[in-house]
Amino acid sequence: MNPAERTPKQPTLQTVDRALTFLEYVAAAPEPPTVQQVSEALGLNITTCYHLLRTLVARGYIARHENLTLTLGDGVGALFRAYQRRFDIDDNLKGCVDKLAAQTAETSYFSAVEGNRVILRILVEGSQPLRVSGLFVGRSGDEHLRSSGKAVLAHLDDERRAAVMANCVEGRSETDASALVEKLDRDLRTTRERGWSLDEQDSDIGISSVGAPVFDARREVYGAVGIVVPTTRMEKHRQRYVECVTATAAAMTALLEAAGVR
Repeated sequence: MNPAERTPKQPTLQTVDRALTFLEYVAAAPEPPTVQQVSEALGLNITTCYHLLRTLVARGYIARHENLTLTLGDGVGALFRAYQRRFDIDDNLKGCVDKLAAQTAETSYFSAVEGNRVILRILVEGSQPLRVSGLFVGRSGDEHLRSSGKAVLAHLDDERRAAVMANCVEGRSETDASALVEKLDRDLRTTRERGWSLDEQDSDIGISSVGAPVFDARREVYGAVGIVVPTTRMEKHRQRYVECVTATAAAMTALLEAAGVR
């Protein structure tokens, strides 16, 4: 389908839509086109195309050559490198979770803040014969109970924390919601002070977890890393688990800072 023939599902800004369509055509053309050829192919007025071209050239997204043909500019390369870096970062974060699982032999996770949710994005099962299973990538909700949710909530600003909590208290009476928030505030204060969170069978009976916040290059909370274990093992090895989790969180934060992730 010709890019110009796409029907947007939501209202769009026509000038931006045309500029992107222009850029996409140049990118997909088998041979470098001229502005006249772009105009004819997209059914756009030649004057409009020149306006779009000047803007795209000024921003470095299109290069115009002496023979009047057009190719992608260096600005596109910068966008691609930023896009590719995201995949590299995800691979590096996965490596950190793999290492945590190997160190502890326990099921390990990384959850990211996305909108008003804390969503499980990386999951590595432990190697213990008796281990926690049943978790899945994409899980969210119950942020006030899960160690990942608590680690993140403790470091969000008041407005964002309230937005996340609105989902958690939905359907509860005003009295129950108020009591839940009051209890959580105490828990989050403790979490901030010690640098890690704890789910002591809050989410599931017989299962406990430790989490620690991961920060981006702005020092804003990006997500949380942690382990999920049978409660009996947590009682025996909590200090070692905490040390492993907080060290992993520090390593992940360093990765995000070095990559300039925001």
